[in-house]
Amino acid sequence: MLTLEISLGLDLEPGSPVYKTFLESLPYYLGGDYAITLNGNMILIDSVADAAAEQLTQATLGALVAAQAEHKMVREKCLRDFQGAFSVKSGVYEALQERGALFETGFGKLAYSGILADVFHALDNFFKQRCLRLGAQQELYPPAVEGASLLRAGYFDTLAQHAYFIAPLKTSLDSLEAAQKGAVLDESGGAHLQVPEWVLSPTVCHHCFEARKDSNIQLPLKVTAINQCSRYEVHDTSGMRRLRMYWMREFIQFDRDEGAVADALELLLEFTTEALERWGISHQVLTANDPFFPSSATDKRVYQNIFSLKRELRLPIPGGSLACASFNNHQKSLVGAFNIQQHDASVTDEIASGCVGWGYDRLLFGLFSQLGLEVKAWPKNVKDDLGL
Repeated sequence: MLTLEISLGLDLEPGSPVYKTFLESLPYYLGGDYAITLNGNMILIDSVADAAAEQLTQATLGALVAAQAEHKMVREKCLRDFQGAFSVKSGVYEALQERGALFETGFGKLAYSGILADVFHALDNFFKQRCLRLGAQQELYPPAVEGASLLRAGYFDTLAQHAYFIAPLKTSLDSLEAAQKGAVLDESGGAHLQVPEWVLSPTVCHHCFEARKDSNIQLPLKVTAINQCSRYEVHDTSGMRRLRMYWMREFIQFDRDEGAVADALELLLEFTTEALERWGISHQVLTANDPFFPSSATDKRVYQNIFSLKRELRLPIPGGSLACASFNNHQKSLVGAFNIQQHDASVTDEIASGCVGWGYDRLLFGLFSQLGLEVKAWPKNVKDDLGL
């Protein structure tokens, strides 16, 4: 067995669209559960059999070519670039661990305590209150959605690799015995599991659409909710950058007027960036290209990019940047997929939707990376806004 070193011929910027697509797709090109490290322009793959080296090299380069082709027609545009007062500090994650503010409870799964939990709740209250002032009603959702709902939304068309399926035991004594012995947790365990009907929800807004599928609603409708969401990540889950389970608050608006949806997204984008500028936090707003539309992934990304339908808020971290919030104009794609119509039967115009999502794990990491570990020493306007 060897550690396979493959030169990519170029440096991929951490967090860039090609970087993300390449790393997310690579395990499926390799066809196995390999430990993968990207170091500059080199990919390192551990525990490779000599006979498989050439095949895995070609698969890796094929994945890179495919990722580049996926994004060649898309160029991120920087819409806002604010340079704040603080330098980015390294070692924050490790320091928070040492203080007992976070615990690694599994691969890509964290628990928070002390100052992290306090700032988490303060940050959530800050955004929740803004959503409520915009007229949003609060809702509570379970942790899972039906697989059929994600299929309906087109999620599996482009993000199937991130789906976290839930499969209960088969109703047999053999399966029950296998579970009691722990055998369900090894590679043969799939033989004892039912076909999954549910998936851990990758976003909050999927619940909102699922709850209203094939129904008529009063407009405008504004909703806010917080949930823990899940994405299956094969690797690159170090620290708080990329998790399998993460916290999000979302604001979702349904309206007959697409302009009203766009205005609401703009208001929340301005609210978020104005707060960060007031706090002196460096950040960027860029057009993004995650898909929402039911055609090819490339077509979706190009369409979103041209019309700036998805924008991301990014905060700098050591070695790159993190997307910490997104502002998404679905237009009529999701209400159409879920057959959601306005209550007034005399009006036949299709309705529109949009959502804003704040990723709290990443926001916390970004804030602590700039403001430091001593919350008492944070600027007064930050503590006043957050009630700390």
